[in-house]
Amino acid sequence: MKNLLLLLISIIFFACHNSAKTGGKDNATTATGAEVVTTTTYSGTLPCADCEGIATELTLSINSENKENHFRMKETYQGKNLSFPSEGNFAVLQGTPSDPAATVIQLNPDKDRNLQRFFQKVSENELRQLDNEMRAIDSKNNYSLKKVQ
Repeated sequence: MKNLLLLLISIIFFACHNSAKTGGKDNATTATGAEVVTTTTYSGTLPCADCEGIATELTLSINSENKENHFRMKETYQGKNLSFPSEGNFAVLQGTPSDPAATVIQLNPDKDRNLQRFFQKVSENELRQLDNEMRAIDSKNNYSLKKVQ
């Protein structure tokens, strides 16, 4: 009986100790580490050659535990009612041909060059689309996506 009581106390102590570590959550991911996924969404209307504009929403997610970068993008061609969702991985690069200190988001780095897109981080609240050579697009049109608050 004494051993049973000791075993019961040990189980209760162990359960309370693990609950304090995980904040009381019953989640294996939280128990094994502090997995944090940071998600940021940018949105704006990018120029279009044969429509009113492309309403673009880009969501970037970074998993702090496995360092996996994932994006989701939805492009809606205004006046045509056509939407194209896409998703995949992204890479964070340093430098462009004109600015070695620039931070660049490269969508689909592991895919064909035609499927890749580049956005320069102008500020914490703005990304600007670049051409396929990571150069600024020489145009009076707006190529910026703003952070959704």
